Amino acid sequence: METIGIFGGTFNPIHNGHLALANSVLNTLHCAQIRLIPAAVPPHKETPAVTAEHRAAMVALAIQDQPQLVLDTCELARQGPSYTIDTLHLLRQRFPAQALCLIMGQDSYQKLPSWHRWQALLDACHLLVVHRADCDEQLSLHAAHAGRLIDIARAAHMFAQQTHGLISFLPNPPPDLSSTRIRAELQAQSPAITTALPPLVLRYIQQNHLYQ
Repeated sequence: METIGIFGGTFNPIHNGHLALANSVLNTLHCAQIRLIPAAVPPHKETPAVTAEHRAAMVALAIQDQPQLVLDTCELARQGPSYTIDTLHLLRQRFPAQALCLIMGQDSYQKLPSWHRWQALLDACHLLVVHRADCDEQLSLHAAHAGRLIDIARAAHMFAQQTHGLISFLPNPPPDLSSTRIRAELQAQSPAITTALPPLVLRYIQQNHLYQ
């Protein structure tokens, strides 16, 4: 059975940390693909000033030379908040026979009980929780997920054996980059920004006068 990674976020903008994480998951889980899904109306953040269309265009540019990374704009077509559980139900209809693996950061997992219908997530997918280099809190399993945790060394094999229902922790944090800091550096026109963004994304931002 193939495993498909699901990587959602505002991608405001997509940066090299996102790409490093996506490629780390590809190599760790041997995914057939990872679908990057820009949120149109993120439920837990302010809606970005940069439109979802611009953010999706930047994702497309960032991954154009990596065929296993796929832009999925399903949340841009929906009205209302971009709830993850709704996206997973849509993807489950598209990929009924594949294992789906939702990728999330440690900070998001710790706040999971505030998510819409969070306890239904494992009925639609596996979870891969990525340790954050900037997160001091210890990562612990929610009580509702007891008995679902597997070691990352077994995750590629175990995830591919069933379509949903398991959790694993990825111990290697991505590069210490944040979209908040990148937006500030873009506004300040810092030369350091060239190492944080794919060149085509930086060019798109400059051409469209974003983050000024």
